[in-house]
Amino acid sequence: MVLRIAELEQVEEGSISFEELLEEYSYAEPQRGQILPAIVLEKRRDEIILDVGLKRDAVVTRKDIVRLSDEVLQRLHPGMEVQAFVLQPYNENGDLVVSINKALELEDWHQAQVLMEKDEITEAMVLDVNKGGILVRFGRLTGFIPNSHIESVPAAALHRLRELKDELVGRMLQLKVIQVESQRNRLILSERAARRAARSERMAQIQAGVIITGRVVNITDFGVFVDIGGVDGMIHISNLDHRHVNHPSDILSVGDEVQVRVDSIDMERERIALNRKAVLPDPWEVFKSKYEANSLIDGIVTNVVDFGVFVAAPGGAQGLVHTSRMSKIAPATPRDMFRDGDPILVRVISVDFDRRHIELSLDDVTVEEEQAWLFKQRESQKVQDTIAPVEAVLAPVAIVEN
Repeated sequence: MVLRIAELEQVEEGSISFEELLEEYSYAEPQRGQILPAIVLEKRRDEIILDVGLKRDAVVTRKDIVRLSDEVLQRLHPGMEVQAFVLQPYNENGDLVVSINKALELEDWHQAQVLMEKDEITEAMVLDVNKGGILVRFGRLTGFIPNSHIESVPAAALHRLRELKDELVGRMLQLKVIQVESQRNRLILSERAARRAARSERMAQIQAGVIITGRVVNITDFGVFVDIGGVDGMIHISNLDHRHVNHPSDILSVGDEVQVRVDSIDMERERIALNRKAVLPDPWEVFKSKYEANSLIDGIVTNVVDFGVFVAAPGGAQGLVHTSRMSKIAPATPRDMFRDGDPILVRVISVDFDRRHIELSLDDVTVEEEQAWLFKQRESQKVQDTIAPVEAVLAPVAIVEN
């Protein structure tokens, strides 16, 4: 440090102490990008004056003020402590120009970094979409979710990707931060990673053997997928019902609430096997309480084979009408006369509850019993035929104004 002669004379005369002079020369100019603790001195229309603990006050310009949210502006008042980001140590007027908004953004960058390091789930609102993905609001920052990390659009609906992404605008999404580069203004988030973490956490909470209620979210040829609180499990077609099921859609529809038992959990493959049949009443107990040998059954054909027809009684227990007990249809074969789902009237010949075997017969149904049953079927059909057009008439009609 070099002291001018005049300054040394002042020290000798006692008008200024050496310590004061040293303090003046040890003053370090603020640098761009530096964060300074500050106190609000004055809040004006076009600028805010801050005390940053230096020889001169700092100025927040109107350009920065308009970027602050209404909530932040309302909170700012003289005496309030804030953080200030140095934009210009000296502008054309010699002012120290700082930014409150930039300092707040740095806090958001720091928060994003912490979330990524801790691998935690956060929440953000969808602002807009583009060809490559989705833009979301993360504090005062704009984050980006690439298309490959979007989970809200089902894989089966990728042909409608843009349309379905547009529907997400304004919605809150559960996300994980996967990349933070503040210098490149790059903040990448993933809905897929958040969903995967949520699924793993949910799967860890579920135990095999418990009974749980879920909602049907998808139906395939081989089974039904059920949402059981943030994670999907599958009911295989063989575990949908006690009776034979031709297609899962014959039993359940998307949106149906269903009670199931958790049979198994595969954490590594993220698969949960569910069982609806296990929580349904035992059809054999229902059958035992309602039917015995010689009873008539108003049943449904569930399977047609070369040697006969399988029939389900109300409640689900199934029996067989062997070809030897359907001489009424000879010389036709069972496949010529029946289809899965056909209503049928049969008589119980014998029941073996130990073997769970029911022997049924067409031949042992009398003509009078069959005619009464057919009459009842026709009357029921007439009622249905009457209800359908009435419902059509009562349905709301759209009025088009010219």
